[in-house]
Amino acid sequence: MLASWWRRAAAYVLRIILPASLLSQLMGSVLFSRSSPDGATGFWLFAVSAVAAGAFSAWSTRDGQSWAHRLLRIQVCNQDSGTPVTGLGMGLREMTHIVDWAPPCIGFFWPLWDRNNQTFADKLVGTIVVTMNER
Repeated sequence: MLASWWRRAAAYVLRIILPASLLSQLMGSVLFSRSSPDGATGFWLFAVSAVAAGAFSAWSTRDGQSWAHRLLRIQVCNQDSGTPVTGLGMGLREMTHIVDWAPPCIGFFWPLWDRNNQTFADKLVGTIVVTMNER
């Protein structure tokens, strides 16, 4: 069964948004003596932190699941074969999530009405997210 939007969103917040926010504040504090530097500096600190969080997520992927996916009992699988994605596949998917941020972040909301519950990134790399209970 395809995973709900809420589970997918929670997994993204847990594995990317929260770690990137904490890391960017830590780097800001260490490098600039401010947890949230203004302007381009703050943007780039968050961007670098988000890439680091995505890389860690991909590196820690086992059987199509990051730590957040395991916690929420969802799994990222290849759309055609149904097999779990590898860490490399998850890394590619994480990088393509950049298209989901296109204003007004429409790619993240696309699964709400898409018949396969896919974001733009999922469509580009050919993945689906399923619940573990019914697989």
